[in-house]
Amino acid sequence: MINPDDILIDLSASHLTVLLPSEYRYAGTAVYGKGIGTTRRIINLKVDEDFSGEKTNLKSPETSIRDYAMSRGWKEPSIGFLTSASMDSYAASQLSFEKLKIETHLTSGLSNARSAGDKAEYRKVLSEVKSGGTINTIIICNTPLSLQAAVEALMVSAGAKARVLQEMGIKSRASDAIATGTGTDSSVIIYPESKNRAEEIKYTGMHTITGELIGQTVISALKKSLAWYRK
Repeated sequence: MINPDDILIDLSASHLTVLLPSEYRYAGTAVYGKGIGTTRRIINLKVDEDFSGEKTNLKSPETSIRDYAMSRGWKEPSIGFLTSASMDSYAASQLSFEKLKIETHLTSGLSNARSAGDKAEYRKVLSEVKSGGTINTIIICNTPLSLQAAVEALMVSAGAKARVLQEMGIKSRASDAIATGTGTDSSVIIYPESKNRAEEIKYTGMHTITGELIGQTVISALKKSLAWYRK
């Protein structure tokens, strides 16, 4: 199991990193990563934006994060996000139930708030989205998960995010509908690999205590983050 006391958080004006005590499994949408795999460091990298909210860094996300990690001497297996949101928006929340512990770390921006189903600005199937203003979410579970459960956890996290934006009355910049996120949100869940599949949590939906803790930590962290953002 992951001991939260062994997780190191490094926050600066240009990055948020989460360093795990050893390699753990992940599943998610990090722009620097393969969707699923193992990692030890999670990097949330701040990039500049111009007056229209577009990132001015012309490198690919993979190159930007890899070069930044190399410049810092970070050699651990890593995954990463890019954001134009301020690192001052960083917030975290942790909850536990018996031996289960869930913690969420995130940064937020709302400059490209969107509602699911809005008409997309990028009209080519293989377009690369370059707008800034993301909600980047890192969820850490101290107990092994099945891959199915990890994917389900991301679904619960997305619902929790949408609930917060609904409660706060955040509107889509494209349709004026209630926002469900931003156009460039990214999320990842981190969990230990099990040696015995019987030890894995197999379900993390909203009927489960795991799903409850994931939802509550995302809600708490995002509310705290957006309270700073909306000052």
